[in-house]
Amino acid sequence: MSNSLNEEVASVDPVRKEILTGARELFIHFGFKKTTMEDIAKKIGKSKSSLYYYFKTKEEIFEAMALEDMDQQHRIAVEIMNKEESVQDRFRAFVVSLFTHLILNKQEYSVFKAEVMENPFLIMNITEKRNAYMEVFLKELVLYGIRRSEIRELSHEEIDIWAKAINVSLKAIGSRLFLGNDQEKFKDHLAFIADSLFIGITKKL
Repeated sequence: MSNSLNEEVASVDPVRKEILTGARELFIHFGFKKTTMEDIAKKIGKSKSSLYYYFKTKEEIFEAMALEDMDQQHRIAVEIMNKEESVQDRFRAFVVSLFTHLILNKQEYSVFKAEVMENPFLIMNITEKRNAYMEVFLKELVLYGIRRSEIRELSHEEIDIWAKAINVSLKAIGSRLFLGNDQEKFKDHLAFIADSLFIGITKKL
């Protein structure tokens, strides 16, 4: 599996990086709607033609910025996860890291909340790429657990369905944390949420 949600995210082109950094500051300060390509060009001291060489629209810039953030978030979560050995501990560490990052950075991106709600197509491509990445990641985690005899043998179809179901659950919880106002209620129970998704809450027989 690729370590990045998007191969372009891994690019180290300094101009591209400068565009994303400048756009991030403007989006956070003024919002997505009010920021123009000209504003971004002025911010980084480049011509608009320089921007268009990398991105045709500010929507493309937003997508690249979001994927860059998600990629960094996932890489950190995977690094933390890899310090654990059992599959349950790995799943818990990964989920807790993802949600902790989301809670800590929610305020920075609060200006996007209304705009995201109003513009579902703005994040459709981002969501599709995230879904594809997460499902592959979750399936590999299941296979890791099966190899260690910590998860029972499952068919390819069962693994695929589990990955899709867990991905939907994680996405729904993440949306609640980002768009809702009850992060305080959740933040001290992230490990419980992860364990509940992985092993449930029924009493062992």
